[in-house]
Amino acid sequence: MTPEELRGATLTRHDFDGEVWIGAEIDELELDNSSLCRIRAAQGTWERCTFTDCDFTGADLAGLTTRDTGLVRCTLDGARLTGSSWLRSRLREVRATEVVADLLSAHSATWTDVTFTNANLRQADFTDARLQRVRFIDCDLSEARFAGMRAQQVTMTGCRLERISGVDALRGVTMTHGDAVSGLGSFAEHLGITLTEESR
Repeated sequence: MTPEELRGATLTRHDFDGEVWIGAEIDELELDNSSLCRIRAAQGTWERCTFTDCDFTGADLAGLTTRDTGLVRCTLDGARLTGSSWLRSRLREVRATEVVADLLSAHSATWTDVTFTNANLRQADFTDARLQRVRFIDCDLSEARFAGMRAQQVTMTGCRLERISGVDALRGVTMTHGDAVSGLGSFAEHLGITLTEESR
């Protein structure tokens, strides 16, 4: 099926492995129990789409723009999400391992029961997002933006938090000592604390 034929479609158990949807505009697609491994959908636009029990392993979604799109029980292992935008996205029971997602925008998104492991999330934008039962494991969150984010049962383990902003929104987040140390400069700057070298 062509991307044009997917607009407004409801499909179950389809194989789109390796399909090329570069720059495609897809609206109101409902896709269940399907494989989109290694799909090439960079620079496309997805609006009001829902993907349930779908496999996006190795997908190239760089620069993809989505609005009001949901991923439910999906896998994003090895996917490329650089510069993608997930405005008002809804991610539930999503697993993403070894993804490249720098400059990703999750503005006003809702993520529930989501796990990112060994992911590059540098300069990611979580402004006004709602995260519930979300885990970041061994992720690079350097320069990420968290202003207005609401976090409930969010954990960070082995993550880099240098030069992050919106640190107030991390209230209630559970992180390891190492994570806290990596974000110390940002926390201190927010509180107006000047860090100096120890004198002996």
